[in-house]
Amino acid sequence: MVALKVTRLALENFRNIAAAELSPCGGVNVIFGENAQGKTNLLESISLCSGGRSFRGAREGQMVRFGEKAFRVSLSFEDRQREQQIRYQSMGGSRSLSLNGVPLHTPTELSGEFLSVAFNPGDLSIVQEGPAARRAFLDAAIGQVKPIYARYLNQYNSILEQRGALLREIAAKGQKAKGTLEVWDLQLAKMGTAISIFRQDYIKKLSEVSEKVCGGFSGFQETFSLGYESSVFQKGQELSVYSDELIGVYLAVLQESLENDIRMRATGKGVHRDDLEILVDGLSARLYGSQGQQRSCAIALKIGEAMLLKGVTGEDPVVLLDDVMSELDQGRQDYLLNRIKGFQVFITCCDIAGALRMEEGKVFKVEGGQVRELSQEEVVSSK
Repeated sequence: MVALKVTRLALENFRNIAAAELSPCGGVNVIFGENAQGKTNLLESISLCSGGRSFRGAREGQMVRFGEKAFRVSLSFEDRQREQQIRYQSMGGSRSLSLNGVPLHTPTELSGEFLSVAFNPGDLSIVQEGPAARRAFLDAAIGQVKPIYARYLNQYNSILEQRGALLREIAAKGQKAKGTLEVWDLQLAKMGTAISIFRQDYIKKLSEVSEKVCGGFSGFQETFSLGYESSVFQKGQELSVYSDELIGVYLAVLQESLENDIRMRATGKGVHRDDLEILVDGLSARLYGSQGQQRSCAIALKIGEAMLLKGVTGEDPVVLLDDVMSELDQGRQDYLLNRIKGFQVFITCCDIAGALRMEEGKVFKVEGGQVRELSQEEVVSSK
């Protein structure tokens, strides 16, 4: 395994940052400053080079500094083969991308070239909110390691939409409108079964690696586990081999709930209703976890995601942790700063106090869109 790491980041007119350049270390990099100074913007620019959208869900036009026409991001990174460079420019609705000087057509072409996993405060919804947030997390995470999963999910959603339209027609016109319902049910059962197998397998693996991280946060005084809650298959049922038997189970559930589906005009059972069970000491983290425990769980899930991505690609993704220090006690902060090994990590926080417990790494201060690396003497003098 080789640790992928950013060696240089240069920004121009990116959000509130007119110009900035930093050379992070290969371990932990703490970026501190008051709110609205530009800390998260640095992480967002790194994440952008992974080939996805902004983890804030922003459009490129929103990332251009006010009064300017374009932003530019230049990121140099080392992987197991060589040092590479990504250039990303967006101007007036058009973009210019290149990897090692070779032009790219879309950001998705960067996927698999530069890998990162990001946590931001919005990710607390994975633990604190309803099943939809946890399904979205699972879908995105599994899609990174199993690209075919995203295609299955798209097909499933398309079939689900067609079945929903037919259910509404049956509700309006009666049973004579059933028509092709059996065909849609079979297709939905086939796709849903495949997705269920992917999800159960990923959750098992994620539980194993995240358990170690979450245990480390608490000094192994708390237990952590994940479970797959399916609306189709029974809890604990093994979903390891795609088979006619499993498809038959899925199909039977659809048929059993048909009358209710017609009445509700929507499909009530299926992978679109699944949930990820998150437990601390055997209890629901959403219902009974403290704010610190919930934050620890969400961070552990993200770091676990990075570990599984590492296992597939052979390289350690860069880990981006935005505003993670708040609501964590000193023990949990210490674990985050000093015990997450094997990854290059970027952590943002509002003051330098957290960084003072860091055993090694670099510290950067952001103020008014200006970024400055603190010397070791400056860090020491702050203690």
